[in-house]
Amino acid sequence: MITQEQIPMLAIPSMNDTHLEETLIINRLESAAKSSDIEGVSKILRELLEHTALHFSDEEDMMEEALYPAFQAHKSEHDRHLHELDALIKYFDKNRDVNAIIAHIDGNLARWVLYHMETMDAVMAKYLEEGLSGGCGATKGCTTGSC
Repeated sequence: MITQEQIPMLAIPSMNDTHLEETLIINRLESAAKSSDIEGVSKILRELLEHTALHFSDEEDMMEEALYPAFQAHKSEHDRHLHELDALIKYFDKNRDVNAIIAHIDGNLARWVLYHMETMDAVMAKYLEEGLSGGCGATKGCTTGSC
């Protein structure tokens, strides 16, 4: 289970809200898998994929609008993660293996989500926050020479 204390607080409050929602879905998925709730796991996996796709789309829109320089690298990680979630759903639909879901959460998903928040998302949020507060971080046409 991912605890709220493990979720890094970022400079953009809406990102924190989205990250909390996502971790709650992951926790529900883990609980359903540990209870061998096949239908619940199937439903929550799809909910997680839908939530994650929207979450990433929102972040990518913010990065594009701010001309975030690391956009492509960040988006590549998003795309890779979405592909992995899609493959997990296909595997689960075929095999109905709740132990594989538990192993994926414990061995990869929870760690990757937290690491992504602590690293890529934290840097991006700081960049966006600097731009929103008048710094040069996300300013599109900085001409002061101090950017």
